[in-house]
Amino acid sequence: MNTSWPSRITSARLWIISTRDDGAPRDHDAPLGLAYLATALYALHPIGSDAVERMTVDESWRLYVNVDWLAVTDVPEVGRELVHLLWHLLDDHAARARACGVNADSARRWCVSADAAIAEFLTPAGALPRSIPGRRPLRTSVPAELRYARAKRIPDDVETTERRDVCGSGADGVPRSYEPRDSGDLPSVTRLDQSVLRRAVAAEVLAQDGSSGVGVADAKVQRWAQTACTPRIPWRTVFAQAVRRVVATTAGTGDYSYRRPFRRASAMPKVLFPSQIRVVPEIAVVVDTSGSMNDRLLGIAIAELDSILVSSGASARGLTAISVDTTAVSKRVRSAADIDLLGGGGTDMSVGIAVAAQLRPRPELVVVFTDGFTPWPSDAVPGMTVIAALVGSNGADALPSTPGWLVRVECTVEY
Repeated sequence: MNTSWPSRITSARLWIISTRDDGAPRDHDAPLGLAYLATALYALHPIGSDAVERMTVDESWRLYVNVDWLAVTDVPEVGRELVHLLWHLLDDHAARARACGVNADSARRWCVSADAAIAEFLTPAGALPRSIPGRRPLRTSVPAELRYARAKRIPDDVETTERRDVCGSGADGVPRSYEPRDSGDLPSVTRLDQSVLRRAVAAEVLAQDGSSGVGVADAKVQRWAQTACTPRIPWRTVFAQAVRRVVATTAGTGDYSYRRPFRRASAMPKVLFPSQIRVVPEIAVVVDTSGSMNDRLLGIAIAELDSILVSSGASARGLTAISVDTTAVSKRVRSAADIDLLGGGGTDMSVGIAVAAQLRPRPELVVVFTDGFTPWPSDAVPGMTVIAALVGSNGADALPSTPGWLVRVECTVEY
């Protein structure tokens, strides 16, 4: 193995943090103002590996490098790949993938979706690698979760099916065979240190004013930095606990069935006893599709809906999804990707809850995803618990009030 390959990584790092003026040609060798990545770049631990095509990263910030690829690739392209992989780590794509239920079968689709989201950061800086197909600039950010959910609703295209793995578990949370399980002897970055690194990079971004020649970061990067520097409320944990309480209460009631024999029936062979079965609660999910709910907020709602299906044990049975603006459309689904997000007009969640109450059997649990700017029923529906997941953006105005009879969870997301 070529022992000089680490110097190529060093050259790529220096290329990334070098500077150029905003007026320089877009194809100039140096990128546009990426010096804020320096701290995180030098935290990566390079490891030579023939098991990867180009470079990949794992969740401990180890960088696996194909030395043969490195030897024949120019430094700017190596640098672009480094920036691409680093953004997977900075944006915590592995943890976000697990929250969406990504596994080995769906990891490729998630990585394509996450790469498309990363392209919004890389394109303005002229740092988009060849491994990520170029896309038209978007007026608004579309998160990886929403891209992934949309990709599950359409057939795999050529780009998705033919793209090889160039990201690693640091992008999708799925361990690779070449990533050591017992890696106590290998350098790594702890979860605590990763959080510190993200905040350090964010602080560098927010400190830029253009006077140092590094250039001011793109607006999307600025929003990411503001989010990283803002303490986050673990709303997903609160939300999961609220759902589990209702599911556990319903499942604890139990029921009896003659479809399976009682296991101890041999003691009385002439008597037919029913067996006890676990009750899976009937669940309905109401999704606000009004004009005030944009793609970012809907993407979070869709991702969390998939989590509900798995955590509640209702993935096999399915649930009823109700899309609501001022009217409601219901559909039986097993996956969030099957929901028809119809609407775009006004908002009236009382309509969606009324539709849920008329379902037979009536759902024990109704989860409402909304921004809260909506009328609500004046009274609770007997026998039906309603959890209002109020989805809003960090830094926005306070979320609207809700009736006291429902369970309120504020799901604050970042732009």
